[in-house]
Amino acid sequence: MTKGQRTRERLLRAAIDRFGADGFRATAVSQLSRDAGLTPAASYAYFADKDAFWEAAISADLDSLDQEIRVAALTSERPLYDLMSMFIAGLERHPLIRRVLKEGTPADLMLVLDHPFFAETTAVIGDRLQRRVESGVLAAGTDVGVLARGIETVLFSMVLSIVRAGMEEDSDRIWSVVTLLRSAAGGPPTEGEILARSATPTSPIRT
Repeated sequence: MTKGQRTRERLLRAAIDRFGADGFRATAVSQLSRDAGLTPAASYAYFADKDAFWEAAISADLDSLDQEIRVAALTSERPLYDLMSMFIAGLERHPLIRRVLKEGTPADLMLVLDHPFFAETTAVIGDRLQRRVESGVLAAGTDVGVLARGIETVLFSMVLSIVRAGMEEDSDRIWSVVTLLRSAAGGPPTEGEILARSATPTSPIRT
């Protein structure tokens, strides 16, 4: 990386740590600058204001959490369950994202929901539903995009409820919701889907 890129990364790391510890309101740009070993004037060359720091920090922290869990979850036998349970467990290592989910405004929550993590999760769900359509489990003409977005929304709402209610250790609740969604999507994998899974091992089809 260039010197400027390294400086920006240092500021971003300081923002993730400080916002995670103290929250948005209790954090000043001057504090972020000191944490990164810069002056406030130098910091403004990289981030226009505190809001810009905040949004970039949330996005970067989500990027990090996504990288930690996505490969392991999507190559598992239960990708939806493992994505959600790993995401929740990962919040212990990412206090900023945990703070946003627990205390964030609607605008803050949309920053999380708009992150590629959830868009990619929706794509996995859509692929799974399309396989069900092709195997006859779901009716021909089913709008898998609408169903996938609905399932994504339910999963995000579940994560949000679990974090805000302090139920992170309640794995049975996570599994129950995923089982419900799987049943609503047409039941367990069919023989045709299992054969498709064997033919395309890199495409997760189980929920």
